[in-house]
Formats: sequence, structure tokens, C-alpha cells
Amino acid sequence: MKYNFDEYIDRHNTACEKWDYLEEEFGRKDLKAFWVADMDFKAPPEVLDALHKKINEGALGYPIVTDSLLDSIRKWEETRHGWKFSNEAITWAPGVVAGLSFAVMANTKPGDGIIIQTPIYPPFYRTAREAGRIIQTNPLKYDETKRRFVMDLEGLEKLITPTCRTLLFCSPHNPVMRVWTREELEALADLAKRKDLLIISDEIHQDLVFSDAKHICLASLPGMAERTITFIAPSKTFNIAGMKASVGIIPDPSLRARYISVIERFHLNSVNILGMVAMEAAYSKCADWCDQLMEYLEDNRDYMEKFVRERMPRAKMDHPEGTYIFWIDFRGYGFNSETLEEFLVNKAGVALNKGLSFGVEGDGYARFNIGTTRAQLIDGLDCIASALDKLEAK
Repeated sequence: MKYNFDEYIDRHNTACEKWDYLEEEFGRKDLKAFWVADMDFKAPPEVLDALHKKINEGALGYPIVTDSLLDSIRKWEETRHGWKFSNEAITWAPGVVAGLSFAVMANTKPGDGIIIQTPIYPPFYRTAREAGRIIQTNPLKYDETKRRFVMDLEGLEKLITPTCRTLLFCSPHNPVMRVWTREELEALADLAKRKDLLIISDEIHQDLVFSDAKHICLASLPGMAERTITFIAPSKTFNIAGMKASVGIIPDPSLRARYISVIERFHLNSVNILGMVAMEAAYSKCADWCDQLMEYLEDNRDYMEKFVRERMPRAKMDHPEGTYIFWIDFRGYGFNSETLEEFLVNKAGVALNKGLSFGVEGDGYARFNIGTTRAQLIDGLDCIASALDKLEAK
């Protein structure tokens, strides 16, 4: 490999949430961190070089959006995901969650319903509640035959009313690791067109898909560009979330105008200068880095699947199709969310995301971040398995 993903980086005392916020979140600072969706890898050298060059220029004044930046985004989507759109479709957000919030404000009113498919990334709940909207949950169903979560489209259709016709969609799905198939997305699209459903789609993990799955941008399907607002970012893919630079892709002029009116109201219709530089470098120069990252993460995935099967046999983890944050069911060991966290923190010495924070469906689950070196992954899994062995021995 050209890039070394086995390189250890000590991130303690670097103002890093994942490693320096452990005591505040879990009550101990001596834990191994596998929680926040933030990889323990350096950003691509091409990104770092571009940032150094910009800083060395010395002036960091007001930037403009260049055609080369717009082209890099558009070409990335076309090359990697087969989605074509014009530069005019591109808008901005300081983060994908912020973009979701602005899109909700632009297209719904206080008191309207917002549908979410639970268990789901916790900020989806806040996005709706903080805007004064009413959350309507459309829980995912578990298909025992396929051993994976699937969408409940019949349940979704029943929730759609004149004041509840907006879905906050997650694709690939965080935390259940699903990469929705074309057939699943086409079924959702048919429902959306038939019931006049607006879909605000978080596709931040679009590039983090394993070789046995394929991400399809929802808005690329026939008839969906005019009813989908899509948010992407280089942040997860290239480990540059701190740049706070995200993209809203809104091909429909009316939807785009409403969205822009909100971000202009808050004077957030631009991206910070270093975020722009990092984004363009990532999308124009780092395809090879991304490909090698996914090879490394897929090896991590395969190692973890085998480990859970052999060393944690009463735990369950579906086959991960995408993301680097894996959803593990520990209920076979008799845990609920409260007892599981106490065990992981005080017996295993690891910090994982609490399943219950993703919704009531997460009781007894935890989310594990494999975006780290193989050595750290092995160490963390060994800590959990050894603690489970001691528990079983009792």
C-alpha cells in the first residue's frame, strides 16, 4: 500500500473529542476509545499539503467558491456514484447535521411531522425537536431470513399526511450498517412520488461502502431529483470532520431557493477557507487514498466479524455493508443498555456509543468504531472478549 494505515497516532491531549472527552462522557479517562465516528488515521497527505500551501500564503481572508471546487464535487459524484448534476445544484452547509436542520426549516413548519427510521443517528432526533417539529418514527424491521434490517415501507406510508410528508433518510444507514439496494431505493422512490414525500437524505457515508455492496444516490433515480435534498461531505471519508465543510446537492430550483433563503438568513451560505481547500484536494486528488482506506477497513471488518462469531458467540453483529461504525447486539449476554455500558466501561475498559441513544430499539446494543489501526482494533476486541469470558466464568 502507498499509504500506511497501521501508523499509530497518539491523539490524547490534542483537543480531540474522541479521546479527550472520555471522562466527561463515561466517567473515566483511561478507556480505549471506539465511540465517536472519527478515524484514528491522518488525513490524506494531499489534503495536508494543500492546507499547508494555503496557510503558507499567509492571507486567510474571505474566499470565493471556485469552478475547480464545484467541478471536483460534481466529478467525484459522477465517477464514484454515477450521479450527474450541474454545478448550479451545489449549495453549502457547515456540517451535514446543520444542513439537515436548514432543510427542515426551509420546507416544513413548526408542528409538522418529521419521519425518521429508527434506530438512527442521534442528531436526527434533535434536528426535528429543536425546530419544533413532531417526530414520527418508522422503525426498521429485522429480516431474520436475510439477517439484516430493512425498511418498513407499509408503515412509512401510514405516517404520511398533509402535515407529515418529510422523511429524514440515512443512506448508508447509521447505525445498522445497511447500504440500501437499488430495489429498496426504487420502492422508496415509488412511494415518495405517489405520496408526494420530500426526502432529506444524509449520504455522508456514501464512500465508505465495502466491496460486496454499492451505494446509489437516491436523487439519481428517475423522478427523485425534484423531491430529494442530499447532503454529503468529505469529513468521514477523509477524516477531516473538523474542517466543518459540507455540501448540499439540490437539483430542483424551488427546493434549492428555499434552502438558500434559510442559510442566507443565518449568513452561512459559504464554507470556511481551509474547509474549501481540504474539500477540493480530497475530491480531486485522493481517490487512491480512499480506495486503499476501504481495503484496510474491509480487512478490519472481516477480522471483527470472525472475532465476534468465535470469541463473543452470544453477541450478534449483522454483516456490515458500509460505514466504519458497527452495530452490535449484546442482549444474548443478558445486558440492557444500562448494564452494558457499566460492563464495557468498568470491566472491559472500552468506550462505545450507547445503543439507547439511537432510540429505544438500541437497548442492549452498542456501536463500535473500527476506523482505527488493526493493532488497536485487536486490543479493544480482546478487552471485551476477555471481560465476557470472566463474566461467563462466574
